[in-house]
Amino acid sequence: MRTFRSLLVVAVLAAALGAVGPVYGLQPMPIEDIAPPVPPVVSAESWVIWDATYERELGSQEADQERAMASTTKMMTAVVAVENAELDDMVEISELAAGVGESEIGLVVGESVALGDLLSALLLQSANDAAMAVAEHVGGSIDGFADMMNEQAAALEMDHSHFVNPHGLDAPGHYSSANDLLNLGRFAMEIPALAAIVGSRSIEISPAPDGSERVARTTNQMIGTYDGAFGIKTGYTDDAGLTLVTGADRDGRRVFVVVMGSEDHFADAALLLNYAFSEYQLLSLIDPSEIATTLRTSEGSVDAIPDDEVEVFASSTEADAAQVTPTFSDGEPRLVVDVAGDRVGESALDANPPDLPGLLDAFAWASTYWDWLWGRE
Repeated sequence: MRTFRSLLVVAVLAAALGAVGPVYGLQPMPIEDIAPPVPPVVSAESWVIWDATYERELGSQEADQERAMASTTKMMTAVVAVENAELDDMVEISELAAGVGESEIGLVVGESVALGDLLSALLLQSANDAAMAVAEHVGGSIDGFADMMNEQAAALEMDHSHFVNPHGLDAPGHYSSANDLLNLGRFAMEIPALAAIVGSRSIEISPAPDGSERVARTTNQMIGTYDGAFGIKTGYTDDAGLTLVTGADRDGRRVFVVVMGSEDHFADAALLLNYAFSEYQLLSLIDPSEIATTLRTSEGSVDAIPDDEVEVFASSTEADAAQVTPTFSDGEPRLVVDVAGDRVGESALDANPPDLPGLLDAFAWASTYWDWLWGRE
């Protein structure tokens, strides 16, 4: 704190001489030499972590790489559906939809099912038959619906994506990237009806024509097992490998994770979320409950306490590299905080110092100060 005290004395002398200006404070930290936190090693070939609360990417690998996306496609199917139709629309099931194959909810040709039920089936149980039925109803045809999907992708600035079907089965020209799926997932979670579906473990939908029960059960094992998990969509095909868009709410933060080309998407996502919550936090750099320094004056010394708290969302290594610098502004002492060259906050110092000395008093004080500095007082 001695450097801070000496700087303030110099500033007061300058004021007495009519030359008040900025005071240059603590030496800059070597930020370029501060290593960022190291993300965990995961099996996914492409991934990204995004803190939605503080709008910051916390790590990524090949996040713009264009890859098969599997059933994460169905997020776009659901978004286009709710943007262009009503949840209580009744959808007649065609032979094409009922016969699509692989993951299904058991739709029967000729039956009518509410669009909302179909969205539950495709988002939770990843039902391909439900996805096809939605596409035909909303787009008039699969090709027509794919055009709508690509228009929505353009609106969301998904520059590394292209859709040719509503379910995500491998097909030429059907691809996305981790960053694009992040944009899509964030948008989908802003739609209350979709957020409610993907946060559920199971939803009962209309029974089959023969009266048998149909329940859509989530394929996302993060729900109910990872603290704060909110969804949103799993996927797997031979070309895509295991894919997952998911996230969690914890400690007032919302964090999204996307993994593509994974060997264990749930384990990978949990590792990346753990990293996000443990390595990055809201940290206090100026605390108004603590004395910042003691200011030396011609009449003694006074404790200087910040008026305001300054917090920054950062890793501990970034916070350690923060520069807390004393300055004068409009004749008042202040603390300013810079991280990596960006001003993140500042606070006035409440010290209640005496009035600035006149010229003769200032020189007398300077003599006293130097005696104190060199231990001669």
